[in-house]
Amino acid sequence: MPELADLNGVTIEPFRGNLEALENMAHHAWRDEYGISSFPNLYRPEFVRYLMGLASDPRHFMAAYKNGEILAFLGNIPRTFYYRGQHYRAILSCLLVSRRELARKGLAQALIREAVRINQEITRYDFALLYLESGHRSSQLIEKFKKEGQPLQYLKKMYVLGRVLDLKKVSYSENLKSWEERAIRIWGAHKLPAPRLPEGLSLEPFSLTDLPEAVDLLNSYRGRADLARVWTGPEELKREILCPGVSSVLAIKKEGRLAGLINYLEHEHLGKSVERWAWLNHLYLERLNSKEKREVINSLLNYLAGQGMVGVIEWNKGYYSQACLIGSRFFPYFRSVNLYAWVFNPGLRLGKMKKIYEVQI
Repeated sequence: MPELADLNGVTIEPFRGNLEALENMAHHAWRDEYGISSFPNLYRPEFVRYLMGLASDPRHFMAAYKNGEILAFLGNIPRTFYYRGQHYRAILSCLLVSRRELARKGLAQALIREAVRINQEITRYDFALLYLESGHRSSQLIEKFKKEGQPLQYLKKMYVLGRVLDLKKVSYSENLKSWEERAIRIWGAHKLPAPRLPEGLSLEPFSLTDLPEAVDLLNSYRGRADLARVWTGPEELKREILCPGVSSVLAIKKEGRLAGLINYLEHEHLGKSVERWAWLNHLYLERLNSKEKREVINSLLNYLAGQGMVGVIEWNKGYYSQACLIGSRFFPYFRSVNLYAWVFNPGLRLGKMKKIYEVQI
């Protein structure tokens, strides 16, 4: 538990599990930065608990404390990736947050340095992935590390694609301007399409018996995406896609056999009201033709609306064709994030990429 010399009494240690305190601290920090703008509650206790269940070592989730109060937090989730013919051990680093009044006192910087040290100590990972929102304090912090000469490599800019399922609720919660609401109506991104799945094609609850084949489907992105997540087996996939209230999955069946899947995360967006959105996560649609893809997405939109979701979000990760989303009236949104890699393996060189198979957290 290192103590920071310039922050008297502050220690960095494995997260103690005080999920509600973390959520409260994070909300204050995000409200300070975004005001009344909407933001996803990525610190919802159920979601953080789910992420912690994906890591084997408690040191992957770290926090800074003083007198028992949590001041900062950072999560690291182990991954296996395929890149240019080789497999690499990596982490997805996420959920960095700190109290605003400590922003310029080096706390977040110290937390990142300790995470890098521990990550190399645990398994000697090859690299870490970081999503940084433009203009966010975390982006400014990473620029400082780059100026130090740290091995940070830019990979891809990712934009949001959105689809509205309940315009009235979205407009109020997100405080949409009149021209934004009008543009959504003109594009038709607020109406539920009529589902017309072709005979023999269905979208249905995922069965545990489909897990082995689902692993094979998702692992087929290896070599097709520039950087592709690789699954070590059914149990790893099960932990990530099957968590009631957090991560759900639907099976695409063709003539009774698994032809694809759609996994999504349930996130609460905190704006003028709290609304539930679905974030598309792991998708496999490659065995479907263009018409089948579009009708599957249309059926998904109706299903999600029935589950109480007010909208759907995806990012232009590029590992599958998103023409079916545009055909179902998804539209680009102004928010974007930059994906960076902090490379620990001196023999590994990453660069700009078009196709990334990985989730966005």
